[in-house]
Amino acid sequence: MDPVRRERPGKVAIMRAAVTVMGEDGYEGASMRDMATRAGVSVAALYYHFPSKHDLLREFLDEAYDVLLDRLERRLADADPAAVAQLDEVVSTLIASYLHDHFAQMASNVALREYTRLNPPERAAIDAKRQRLLEIAESVVVAGVETGDFTVPDAREAARVVITLSSSLVEPFPQMGRSLADVIELYQSFARAIVMGVPGVCSS
Repeated sequence: MDPVRRERPGKVAIMRAAVTVMGEDGYEGASMRDMATRAGVSVAALYYHFPSKHDLLREFLDEAYDVLLDRLERRLADADPAAVAQLDEVVSTLIASYLHDHFAQMASNVALREYTRLNPPERAAIDAKRQRLLEIAESVVVAGVETGDFTVPDAREAARVVITLSSSLVEPFPQMGRSLADVIELYQSFARAIVMGVPGVCSS
């Protein structure tokens, strides 16, 4: 019987290892050598897939936002069309995407704090995807305002707050002592308070 052969890591596995290093050490602190070591490949193999650390960050961010947007649009389409249910789906999808496992938390750290390191044209492409995320959330709030379920006077800024709230948990989550399900439920209640016109919240 032939011995079991260890498969060489593919591009996706290499990116995953590299992003983990950036999540732990920050973009500046992460070296291509450290990334290659974590991936179990040579530095030359890493450079073959990603000519520079900057290229790796750009490709990761591009794919990460595509995955998030596709997931959010799909889950909203499958969810109850009621305004509150749609808002709850936005919050739960974002939080679960950011926090569902250790790698997701590392990757979210990179996506949320390092994208400004991109060059202007590449950053503009990511900004467009971030804008699309805002537009999706805004459309949910606008629909709720139109049905009378939400009373917030500025749908776009309310949506921005909901997105910011949902992305604010990456660092504090491990210290919160709550399950992911409990955190999602709690932050869904916060989001509802924002769009239902709680005094002082997104007021004009």
